[in-house]
Amino acid sequence: MKKLFNTQSKNWVQSVSFVGLVSLVSIGFEFPVFAANLDLNTWEQSGDVKVESSDQATLSTDGLVADDQELGANNGDFNFSGEPASMVGFGGLEDFLNIEASLLDIEGSAYEGSAIKTNLTVNAGDRLIFDWQFFTNETSTLLAEELHPLNDYAFLLVNGEIEKLADYQHAINSSPMFDRQTEIETFDYLFAVGGTYSIALGVIDVDDFSITSALSVENVRLEPIPEPLTILGVGTAIALGTGFKKSIAKKTEK
Repeated sequence: MKKLFNTQSKNWVQSVSFVGLVSLVSIGFEFPVFAANLDLNTWEQSGDVKVESSDQATLSTDGLVADDQELGANNGDFNFSGEPASMVGFGGLEDFLNIEASLLDIEGSAYEGSAIKTNLTVNAGDRLIFDWQFFTNETSTLLAEELHPLNDYAFLLVNGEIEKLADYQHAINSSPMFDRQTEIETFDYLFAVGGTYSIALGVIDVDDFSITSALSVENVRLEPIPEPLTILGVGTAIALGTGFKKSIAKKTEK
């Protein structure tokens, strides 16, 4: 009888231990980390910006002043919103971005542009991820070779630090609307330190007002760092399950 009792007890202990282990592990993995898409409707705008949907926006450098006439275009053909691009200098786009205008002078002088911006509060290890595509008419063979192409570019701005996404040299594919375009690319920005950050995305017209470039952004999302408690939960579950099994087993043997 005692042997039968011990055998049954051990089986019961194993069952309880297994259930406990599964339950604890389930706690560790019950809430997986998913990237949260950011609603672009809530971002501030400057210049020619059209929010196509909550997760897609298009921006251009078209200032609605006879832009792209050298290409045979009508005024506004490459403008998305009906609003002109914002001037750079004299309190224009640089004030919107809260930076010095000279920061936008990359491989030339920034003349005008458009941007969207927001503030994000993040933890160290979180990632900002988005898909983007750059378009330009600077590569058109209809333009004077001695003047073009100029270095219009798209950018990401994080707390006043600018990172170029692309310029005309990256736009090697033919485009149904513009002269050339890039592939759709994905950008991944890692926040090394937690805090609140000013984030902006935009496009800049360099060294002239007359030829348009554009940027499309979509699927802008914030991916949180995976919770370390998930891994800790697995270790804790195994340790507790094993300890519980040994403790009960000793008592049943007495």
